Amino acid sequence: MGTPRFSMIKASQNAHATTDPSVPQLVLRSLSSSAMTRNTVDCGDGVKALSTIPGSFYVAPPNAIADWESNGAHDISLLAIPEDYTAELLPGDRSGQTEHPLASILNTQLTDPMLETLMGQIWQTSLRDNKGSALQIDGMLLTMMGRLVCHADNRARTRANYAILKPLDPTRLKRVIDYINANLDGVILMPDLAAVACLSQHHFARVFRAATDMSPHAYVTYKRIEHAKLLLTRTDTPLVQVAFTCGFGTQAHFSTVFKKHTGLPPKRFRTEQRASHCDEPGLEHLEGHCGQ
Repeated sequence: MGTPRFSMIKASQNAHATTDPSVPQLVLRSLSSSAMTRNTVDCGDGVKALSTIPGSFYVAPPNAIADWESNGAHDISLLAIPEDYTAELLPGDRSGQTEHPLASILNTQLTDPMLETLMGQIWQTSLRDNKGSALQIDGMLLTMMGRLVCHADNRARTRANYAILKPLDPTRLKRVIDYINANLDGVILMPDLAAVACLSQHHFARVFRAATDMSPHAYVTYKRIEHAKLLLTRTDTPLVQVAFTCGFGTQAHFSTVFKKHTGLPPKRFRTEQRASHCDEPGLEHLEGHCGQ
């Protein structure tokens, strides 16, 4: 597609562990729906746990072999961007002596609703056979590259600031995480987390993000959703009780937040997860739901 002839793939995948071969292009991987509770990748620098939230982007570096593992059904879109196109837009020394112009976001995840929208629009435009499609795709790809450059610049500046700012030390971080885990069924406020860490709220928020790459609020929500996934998959707890156990005031609010983070409402997530886990050992208490 497009004037420089880009490649794009859409796919529905089940739980799997696989190795993607090395390709010379920069590859954007967009997660459009997900029933996963685990999603990891290793591009040669260690296993990274990736978000299972639809709309998240992974930026795969060129010429990297990637080992993927997931434990649930999901839909993805892959867009390959040739390196010569990147070099043309971002000129510089590409001899290998300097960093890739997007180095700060390679092998990392991004959350950007506009990138997600553009990815879908590029796919839909590619299906239309008319003279203007290639030019429209070129424009959208250029916009995507612009946003990627902005993310790379912001990430580089953030990392430079964090290099100066000492992250929350492991002992205090563990105390905070233990407090969050012990209070998922209640209200967790920033002043309380800061007090556990024995820091001011402002300083705590900065050093916590430096240590986890997430804000305290985002981390608490992440832990609530992960606990909800576990309850939905492993127990028969009613949805309203799952909501309360995970700190949500109402089932409706829980359902809204859960769908935003997983792409599925809680009831459907439970159904799909149980269907995919029926053959796993240690789930005898779910036999009745597996048709046994």
